[in-house]
Amino acid sequence: MALAIAAACTSSPDLPDVATSQAAPTARASLPPTASPTPSHVGIVRDPVHAAWTRAVEGIVDVPGVSAAVGIGDRIVFLRNGDVPSVLASNEKLLTSMAALDILGSGATFDTEAAIRPGDRHGAVVRGDLFLVGGGDPTLDAGDLATLAAGLAASGVRRVRGDVVGDTAAFDRGWWAPGWLPGISRAFVARPVALRMDAARTSLEATAAATFREALVAQGVWLGGAATVGAAPNDLHVVAQVPSPPLRDLLSHQNHESDNLYAELVTKALGSTRGEGSTAAGARVIARWAARHGVDAAVRDGSGLSDLDRTSAAGVVTLLLEARRAPWFRALYRSLPVGGEGTLEGRLVGVPVRAKTGTLFVRPTSTLSGYVRSADGDLVAFSILTRGLDAGAAEPIEDAIVRALAAAHTAGVH
Repeated sequence: MALAIAAACTSSPDLPDVATSQAAPTARASLPPTASPTPSHVGIVRDPVHAAWTRAVEGIVDVPGVSAAVGIGDRIVFLRNGDVPSVLASNEKLLTSMAALDILGSGATFDTEAAIRPGDRHGAVVRGDLFLVGGGDPTLDAGDLATLAAGLAASGVRRVRGDVVGDTAAFDRGWWAPGWLPGISRAFVARPVALRMDAARTSLEATAAATFREALVAQGVWLGGAATVGAAPNDLHVVAQVPSPPLRDLLSHQNHESDNLYAELVTKALGSTRGEGSTAAGARVIARWAARHGVDAAVRDGSGLSDLDRTSAAGVVTLLLEARRAPWFRALYRSLPVGGEGTLEGRLVGVPVRAKTGTLFVRPTSTLSGYVRSADGDLVAFSILTRGLDAGAAEPIEDAIVRALAAAHTAGVH
């Protein structure tokens, strides 16, 4: 499975200037407040502010089970239970997004490949099997496989004597993480395998191989074998490939719709950069990436379905502030829904906010983290993590905090 990496960044009038170039290394997927400023995490200091708006926020969060942190520039300026490790629910997708953008690049694609064993091609004839190797593209459909078949035919291949084999080894086929309750979590995420089709939850390697075989026949390629599945060898020669949409677009869907499948596939892609396309390996990459930024994150998956995922509100805000400096910040920012959109439908309409929601029913949890523009034009990072409160009780608190931040006069707080 190939992970293609490219850099892309465009300007936006509503965002501050950040670096617009990003190194694009080639990779193959085969990371208590004090009274005076003190160092916090990498490059971020804790410097609590005492102002009318912080008193307003303090009044809102004065509820058991609520943790909150607020940051501006390179400072964490408000904390309430901010160092308490908390369940993130789907706010975990923020960590997954940031790690993936930083490690892979916003233009990375998850390619689906048609490949053969070295030496199997003789002119227009492939004497062995033709392997269909997935890259974790959650959008792969019959049209993509038709494009791949056309690319193979354009390369000059006219006959394949062996089978069309849907690969089962680029990622593991695991469908579990610590903290997922049997049955319940599976109802919220389809099996995250590297080769799957977007048609249905059960359209995995066998369906993809059969669909690809039909597309090859339509291209006039003669096939001597059947469509089957199996583990592809490692030393394949790629004949044709079709890319996924770029990572920035996949994350936009993931975070707008809180799509667990997308998040778990990205997590396995991160794991594959360290030689193991598994949820556990990807979770380790995300945790280590957070640690490099001074944040202690217990990561068990990429979607937040696990109630063992733990990060503090201060940790989330530290990462959100650090992201402001990154060349991929615009991709992260645009991946988050605005008020009234995506999972914020019906909430914070008209408020200049972009944020990720999170909800767990197994352990009553509701979370909201992201960015809001203050009355003075500052881009404010915030994280609100609640526990023991259902969404009906927690969401009014979250929304009231965001509205208070939007109304805040933050001039001079940098």
